[in-house]
Amino acid sequence: MRHHLALLFVYLCFLPFAACGTTRPDPKWISGEVACGSEDVLWETTRMALVKNSFPVGAGIEPAHMTAVSGWAHSLAPFRGQGFRERCHIKWTRVDTGRWRLDVRVERDRNDDISHPLDMTYAQWEPDPDDEERARLVTQYIRSLLSTH
Repeated sequence: MRHHLALLFVYLCFLPFAACGTTRPDPKWISGEVACGSEDVLWETTRMALVKNSFPVGAGIEPAHMTAVSGWAHSLAPFRGQGFRERCHIKWTRVDTGRWRLDVRVERDRNDDISHPLDMTYAQWEPDPDDEERARLVTQYIRSLLSTH
């Protein structure tokens, strides 16, 4: 009887820890500053950068909040943990008249499904560190489109 009570005690003590999921790593934002006199040009450039970098553009562009969030871009692989999906976050902040601060983050999840890693319906998405290199590419693409020579 005591053995069963001890097991029950251990089970109840560690149950809350077993339920904890994987936590998302800290976001890694890449920043830059650009000159642009028109918000319309800013948003068209944002849309073009998302398309050029293979991010789905949807209803995530919100000029009222000065943010844009793409849809998920998927890249499945035949082995567990090698498939992934990425989503781009872009934030704009006015620095001065005609000057803007750009912050870009590429959020990444990996597919940990072992039985059907190529089938999206079975995907088990787990948080992965942000893709800083891809965020740099998006940032540089926007900066190059808005550069004035």
